[in-house]
Amino acid sequence: MRPDRTYLVTGGTGGLGLVTARKLVALGARHLTLVSRSGKATEAATPLLAKLAEDAELAVVRADVSRPADVRRLVAEVAAGPYPVGGVVHAAGSYDKKLIAELTWESIDAQLAAKAYGGWLLHEAARTSFPELEFFVTYSSIASVLGGAAQGHYAAAGAGLDSLAEWRTRQGLPGLSVNWGAWARVGMSARLEEHLSREIERGGVHFFSPTRALDTLARLWGGKPRTQRVVGEFDWDRHVAGSETGDQFYDRLARPDRADDERLDRAFLAALPKPERTALITEVVREKVAAVLHLTAGDELETSAEFGSLGLDPLSAQHITSGLEQAFRLPLPTSLTLDHLTVRQLAAFLDGQLCPVPAA
Repeated sequence: MRPDRTYLVTGGTGGLGLVTARKLVALGARHLTLVSRSGKATEAATPLLAKLAEDAELAVVRADVSRPADVRRLVAEVAAGPYPVGGVVHAAGSYDKKLIAELTWESIDAQLAAKAYGGWLLHEAARTSFPELEFFVTYSSIASVLGGAAQGHYAAAGAGLDSLAEWRTRQGLPGLSVNWGAWARVGMSARLEEHLSREIERGGVHFFSPTRALDTLARLWGGKPRTQRVVGEFDWDRHVAGSETGDQFYDRLARPDRADDERLDRAFLAALPKPERTALITEVVREKVAAVLHLTAGDELETSAEFGSLGLDPLSAQHITSGLEQAFRLPLPTSLTLDHLTVRQLAAFLDGQLCPVPAA
């Protein structure tokens, strides 16, 4: 950071924008332009802005970066200032959760607006109006790499930013897209319902502090040029285990020596005496349920315990069904854990599917 440069942060009065501004000032920035659609600081943001103003000159500018006219006005205002723009952090975005079946073109467009459209308009403006630019950072998301329940449109917007960074670097321009994992306490993560936060953790994506996130970003700035980096804390074994459909890429990446060892030989099972076969099937079912519920080795899972009493929710139920489909190579109904409420009942059902009783 240079004291004779202006640094532009979109989404500047939001959670991510504010902690980013604080990091820029800590690194030596003395002139910041914070962009927001309202042009006003929220009540919660006011004390932090006042603190930042003790060490840097702040300008809060109203602009919707998804609108070409607003971006032209913003660029003209910043370019007329006494200092050239030295860096852009595009942290703007919006929060909305919808399953694929609930998406409309309007909801998709709304997600693309701030991130993807805004990123492209800023790219065009920076290319012609900011000749001193040293970095152009976009805040993408882990959703565009791993996917995420109720985040299809959000993932698409992040993927647009990832491609933009690649496009810029191919033209010899600075560009870095950061696929952030789950921030704690700020941004979209701060607005998640508790059950969604639990599902994110169950999927192997851990929440990490804004301080740690931005320290990592500072190291990326100080190192060799990057185009795209995933930044977060992850449990890859848990992520692979929780995949609803199976993911050969991550399975082989995370556990290359265990790609096929979880599939059972159906012919071998069919040849076993029924008591042995039932015991083996029951143990596999118990292991799959325990893995999805993240039970430790010391937690005893009773085969007669009903899944509802164990805290099983619909998404976890899908994970169990998917895991059993892969293990036994059987197509299974989506209502599997609703129709068969315990490990014992589920194992009996699977035994009947593997070795059906001949009709009289």
